[in-house]
Amino acid sequence: MQTVSFEHMVDGTPEDYDLIGRELAAHKADQLTDHILGTLKAMAGPLLGYQVDRSQHCLQSATRALRNGEDDEMVVAALLHDVGDPIAPENHSAVAADILRPYVSDRTHWIIRHHGLFQGYYYFHHLGADP
Repeated sequence: MQTVSFEHMVDGTPEDYDLIGRELAAHKADQLTDHILGTLKAMAGPLLGYQVDRSQHCLQSATRALRNGEDDEMVVAALLHDVGDPIAPENHSAVAADILRPYVSDRTHWIIRHHGLFQGYYYFHHLGADP
C-alpha cells in the first residue's frame, strides 16, 4: 500500500495530496453506503419516549415521501434526514445536511438542514422556547 512521504502536513507534496484524494475517494465509494446503513441500524431500538424508534421513523418518513409521489432524491432525503441524531441530537439536522450535501440539490439540502426547526414548531413552546 502506498503512503505519503511526509510526517508533517506542511511537508506534503502535490503528489502526496493527490494520493490522499484518490484513496479517500475510493474509500468513500466503498464505505459510505455501509456507514449510512449502519447508522440507520444503530438508530433501531431505544424509543427515547416516542412510539417508534428513530430507524422506524426514518422508514416511515421515506415511505410517506414515496407514497406522496416525491422524486428519488426526496425519498432518500426522508430516509436519511435523521442520520445525525445518534452523534449530535441537538444539531442533527445540520449534521445530516452536511453528510448529504454532496449528493443532493440545494433545495433538498435546505429542507434537511432546517427540518429540526419545523419539527420544533410543534413543541418549542412547551419548553419555553420561541417557535
